[in-house]
Amino acid sequence: MIRAITIILFSTFSISSFSQTDYSSQLSSWKTKFPEEEFVAVNYNTIISFTLNANPKPGFGKVNALVRHEVTLVPTKDFKGFNDGLFYNQQVSIDNVKAINSKGKEIQLIKLCGSYQSEDIFHDDSKYCSVKFPTEEKGKAFTYVYEENYHDVKYLTSQYFHNSNPSVERTIEFRVPAWLELDLRDFNFANYTITKATAKEGDINKISYKMKDVQAYSHESSAPNHALSYPHIISVSKAYTENGQRHVLFESVKDLYAWYRSICDSTGNDASSLKDKVNELTAGKKTDLEKIESLFYWVQDNIRYIAFEDGIMGFKPDAAQNVYKKKYGDCKGKANLLKELLKLAGFDARLTWIGTSDLPYDYSLPSLAVDNHMICTVITGGKRYFLDGTEHFIALNDYAQRIQGKQVLIEDGKNYIIDKIPDFSAERNKMRSVTTLTIGADTLKGNTLVEYNGESKAMLQGVYTSIRNDKKKDALSSFLRHGDDNLIVQNIKEPDFKERQKPIQVSFDFKANNQLTKAGNELYVVMDWNKEFSGLEFDDKRKNDYEFNNKYYLDVQTELMIPDGYKVDYLPSPLKRSASHYSFEGSYTNNGKSILYKKLIVVNKPVLLRSEFEAWNKFIKEINTFYNDQVVLVKK
Repeated sequence: MIRAITIILFSTFSISSFSQTDYSSQLSSWKTKFPEEEFVAVNYNTIISFTLNANPKPGFGKVNALVRHEVTLVPTKDFKGFNDGLFYNQQVSIDNVKAINSKGKEIQLIKLCGSYQSEDIFHDDSKYCSVKFPTEEKGKAFTYVYEENYHDVKYLTSQYFHNSNPSVERTIEFRVPAWLELDLRDFNFANYTITKATAKEGDINKISYKMKDVQAYSHESSAPNHALSYPHIISVSKAYTENGQRHVLFESVKDLYAWYRSICDSTGNDASSLKDKVNELTAGKKTDLEKIESLFYWVQDNIRYIAFEDGIMGFKPDAAQNVYKKKYGDCKGKANLLKELLKLAGFDARLTWIGTSDLPYDYSLPSLAVDNHMICTVITGGKRYFLDGTEHFIALNDYAQRIQGKQVLIEDGKNYIIDKIPDFSAERNKMRSVTTLTIGADTLKGNTLVEYNGESKAMLQGVYTSIRNDKKKDALSSFLRHGDDNLIVQNIKEPDFKERQKPIQVSFDFKANNQLTKAGNELYVVMDWNKEFSGLEFDDKRKNDYEFNNKYYLDVQTELMIPDGYKVDYLPSPLKRSASHYSFEGSYTNNGKSILYKKLIVVNKPVLLRSEFEAWNKFIKEINTFYNDQVVLVKK
């Protein structure tokens, strides 16, 4: 909620990058480079400097960082209002927001600041400032400046080149004093032309990165997290020297873990209130795995996930007894509760940090940017089991797509353990359907049995359990129809939707309209009306890679019974196409009394790169040619 409105008019102004140049003559060339953009940054400079604070406030660090943004912007349309959104929190403040027009006069700013709320986060300490002010005619430059003041350098992580407006020239410069050891790591530079330069000015080392003709960041559906593809720099403050003494910050993962552990050690767990629940959940369980399953599944089913990020609580788990009592918690709270429940049951359970598939980093990067999630690891029988309490319906020893193959940092007293979550092939998500078809007067009718595994199973379980009881049958019917109004689903046989260790099987009868055409003595039959991925083609307008919901393994078998008095006149030719990360096989076989249709689609990589779009589009065009062909039966 936005709490306050502040009108800011500054009486002094000093901006090094200010220019009164009229850029009207360049608008036509920018229209080609940056079509449909309302503002173009002639230059966008970010300067990061560092100071040593002799007497930091409680909760602040000895080393502070100041990130100053200086942007010369040009409107491509007359009198457009400029809007920007600036985030801050307990550790980062926004200061000295200023703007000046082409005549050298200060611009009156309207700044609306308040708490920021996201649908994904129940509560955090993030604040948001909306900055608005008017601009002049197109081509008239104005300069916009603001500063981000980091009260503890450990919270300074990523610097990106792309922003909400395109830049003719984008520069990121680090001004590193001799007393600070700073490690700069670049990510996703390979597909971009970015130049690096170094210079020395007194005891300051200047390290600058420059990129030209930077497109605006594009928000598109199914785009991967920007950390996976957009170029950026992560700064790691390793150590600083004060009065001749060296002080380590985040020199290695050892230091990162030590900081994490110091926070978690002050959680204040009191497991006494959990004992009765542990005894109840483990009663009658014969094996260790059965006991672990019972505790793990209870947390999944009974502790609601609500993200909570408030200052240090963004890193510190809530006490286990609090999560148990409130019946909700974030990933850290649920992991901590699981750990305490398992410890009471006699197991070796440990908090575990992990970066999900949204992040490209591993623990060779000792930075707060490296992870964004917490789970629990339990060690029994010489094996580690990773328990993610935020996942619903996930089975023990099974792992959601978003954490597969990712490195984990497991607590081990003063030491730590680095391990990796298993990475499964697409077959883990196998969805197999077996259908029998018969031809009626003017419809196709039949029965289908569908088996769901992995992500497809979890998706079905999530859909079913999230619907009110009186709406569940309608919702399930819609799900099975894939939204096709020409398909009537009946006699659904529902399984146990809480089953975790086994596949879920759903069977149903159906009638399919508009899939059968009669023309004289001929019958034209469509045997596949789902046509998965048929509409997934990409044009040149898409700016981002494409992220699938998960890996896919779709195994389809449909048998059409040939009616008496008819024979097969035409069957579509088989199709088999494969690339490095995806494949398609489809075929029709005449078995005399029936036609057997088989289809297998495999997508074994969750992200499709822009460089792969052309080959993918060709792949889909060939599939669509196969899909659009029909079986033809003719009277004998």
